[in-house]
Amino acid sequence: MSSLRSFPTHLPLPTPFSGQEAAHQERESIRALLLERRPSLARRLTVGPSGALVIPLPGGGSVEVGRMRRRGAARWVVVAPTADAPGGVKVREPHTLGGITRAVLAALDSTDMR
Repeated sequence: MSSLRSFPTHLPLPTPFSGQEAAHQERESIRALLLERRPSLARRLTVGPSGALVIPLPGGGSVEVGRMRRRGAARWVVVAPTADAPGGVKVREPHTLGGITRAVLAALDSTDMR
């Protein structure tokens, strides 16, 4: 049906083979999976100045998917506001494309409901 369904979600993220190019390809795979599962994000999903995927929230703030250096290596993280502390965020570090997608959608579901 759609070429977006060709991304296997159960596989670990590929090992970067050329830095920025690999990060760009991985980011576009994440974008495609998010849009496949929630097409309404097409109007909200943007790329920020750092190259992170940014989804602005109706009440302010955003959910972001970007690369962060953790434990010596750059890894994909999902950063979202948390209701536990005003101005606080929760950082998740999923290890697969499907895990990243699920973490973003869960963050959107919990923050969009507030």
